[in-house]
Amino acid sequence: MDILFALLTFLSLAGWIFLRHSFFAVPLIVALSIWVEDFFPLSHFPMYSDPNNSENYFFVASLNDKGEPEPLPINALTGVTAPKVKKMYKSWAKDHAKSLGKSDSDLTPAERAEVGRRLLAYLKEQAIKKKKDLPGTAALVEVWIVYDNEKGFSETPEIVATLPAGALPVSS
Repeated sequence: MDILFALLTFLSLAGWIFLRHSFFAVPLIVALSIWVEDFFPLSHFPMYSDPNNSENYFFVASLNDKGEPEPLPINALTGVTAPKVKKMYKSWAKDHAKSLGKSDSDLTPAERAEVGRRLLAYLKEQAIKKKKDLPGTAALVEVWIVYDNEKGFSETPEIVATLPAGALPVSS
């Protein structure tokens, strides 16, 4: 297979040099990409080359009658994207932990909930500025995705914080 790619690369390079036509650059680039594979400086996705066994994401939801979270279109309601929600939470949790003299990984569930409520209040404030509102009881949900060789992937959602429907936003 390597010989085939080497031959294809050589022929494409020769065609590009002698015929001066951009068509021959395409097979050259394809052959070089396949040959290089996922080598860091040439990869478009180096962050996916060695993933962790677990990763998390956050989303904002409203709680239904059974207390189950139903995701909200947070960007449409507040102008804050879902990835930004995670970044804000992590940043605010780190600042809160620093003020308590501990690491953000050592925050108790109550301390994490406090940060989450501040974030939800901020999002509610942003929704009001856009003349919209977060429907019902808002919840910040953290979902851990874990990979196990035997069981495969699993997702574990956990409600970090809630903000009741009538709660007024407080500037953070």
